[in-house]
Amino acid sequence: MELNLNTRKKQMTENTNRSSEVFASCSFASLGLHPTLCDQLKERLGFEAPTLVQAQAIPVILSGRHVLVNAATGTGKTVAYLTPVIHQLQKCDPRIQRSDGTFALVLVPTHELCMQVYEILQKLLHCFHWIVPGYIMGGESRSKEKARLRKGICILVATPGRLLDHLKNTSSFLYTNLRWIIFDEADRILELGYGKEIEDILNILGSKQQKSVGKGNSSQVSGVQRQNLLLSATLNEKVNHLAEISLDNPVTVGIDEKIELQLTHEDAEPMEFNGCDILVKDGKPLNSSAEEYKLPTQLLQ
Repeated sequence: MELNLNTRKKQMTENTNRSSEVFASCSFASLGLHPTLCDQLKERLGFEAPTLVQAQAIPVILSGRHVLVNAATGTGKTVAYLTPVIHQLQKCDPRIQRSDGTFALVLVPTHELCMQVYEILQKLLHCFHWIVPGYIMGGESRSKEKARLRKGICILVATPGRLLDHLKNTSSFLYTNLRWIIFDEADRILELGYGKEIEDILNILGSKQQKSVGKGNSSQVSGVQRQNLLLSATLNEKVNHLAEISLDNPVTVGIDEKIELQLTHEDAEPMEFNGCDILVKDGKPLNSSAEEYKLPTQLLQ
């Protein structure tokens, strides 16, 4: 009996330690996210507190910087990139509309992950009904996808091959307002042989960084402010190459070191997205080439 009690105590201690290694000692609200969005995280996804990778990544993504997230599968990377995008889009005044086309593009390696991200999006957007999520992927009806793209999808989840197909052949696919390109599980995307498709997609979207030309944070096609995010469980030669051609002076976020963050809303000071082509902070436009982004003092990279 005493042995069983000691075993249980040991298991409880291990569980507590494991939890402290995964979760940060702060709240989603303290990271600067909209209160309604925080409520959705709790009520619909059951998330009481952010994981370490979410606590590290969300304030940096809100700041407008390009970000490379190197963290294991299951550490909450999907919420880490979706919540800042939703936070910025719901603030647009006037409200964004379906007819404005796609603002955020999430590239994923498989059908399963495509549906998983789409389902999380639906839950997070429950109270932001004017922000329309959607998906396109190989094996689905092209004509039905074409009709959905014509109506407009604000946040689009896609597999690379089918996305490239629509970029080349669907004239009603509107992406001139694209602000975010997100590579989720970039290592898997490249392992499955989509490297050439990704380069073609970046070229079409005007978001490929040219080594011989001065780097900029804007799309070469539309001139709007562009923020690219790359998330990967492993960093190998192919992933590093993708980071080189898609990210402009990125901030690297990882969970190799155990970090506990004590952030307040004032510390995070997220940039505001004004619905036009620029990020603003304290009511003033922020030029990415002329101004330095100031990260929270408690944020350890």
